[in-house]
Amino acid sequence: MNSGYEQIYEGLIPKLRECNLSDAAQRLGLPLRPDGSISVSFLGRDYIISSHGVNPADGKTVDVNNRSVLAYYILSKGIGEPAFSYVPFSHLANTGIAFNSNISWMTDPLGERFSGDYSTFSETMTKLGGIFSGNLKSSGYSWILKILPKIPLNILYYEKDDEFPCEVKIMFDKHASRFMEFECLAFLEGCLVRAIIMTAQTGNTSGWI
Repeated sequence: MNSGYEQIYEGLIPKLRECNLSDAAQRLGLPLRPDGSISVSFLGRDYIISSHGVNPADGKTVDVNNRSVLAYYILSKGIGEPAFSYVPFSHLANTGIAFNSNISWMTDPLGERFSGDYSTFSETMTKLGGIFSGNLKSSGYSWILKILPKIPLNILYYEKDDEFPCEVKIMFDKHASRFMEFECLAFLEGCLVRAIIMTAQTGNTSGWI
């Protein structure tokens, strides 16, 4: 039996069959291939999106949530440009969603994994396409990651001190919700956290699930 996550992805494939991929490519600033499929880079890997589904160009294994995130992105009706102004994930929730802004469980593993090891964190961010954007005033570092066209992220790494543990925060572009619904952005954040941890562990951006 397929997992719930696999069922979510399989439920998106019929929608991809009905999607105008040419229109999606134009709106999202993505290259359209000669066969009508779309190329997109996501977390250090290239993918091909067609009416048949989402597949990594290298043919290696991939987490099904990565496929779902990219399908949701292509199916989005979002238009416009990023704000290049960043807010916590909780700020993107609409009024119809109950959300505790104090919950940081999704990014807690990053602080635990990279505590006292900013060198590995910076190497990993570079492998995933991140660009260092400066030191923070409070013993930390700032990175910009264009995780998808139209959706840049600001990733903040804070060193541990006598009072607080190491912390990594993922800040979303203010306009991110134009291109993905809140629940889909949660999937996106989960994919990023996993990619950072697995890339640091394996030294590669592909080949693992």
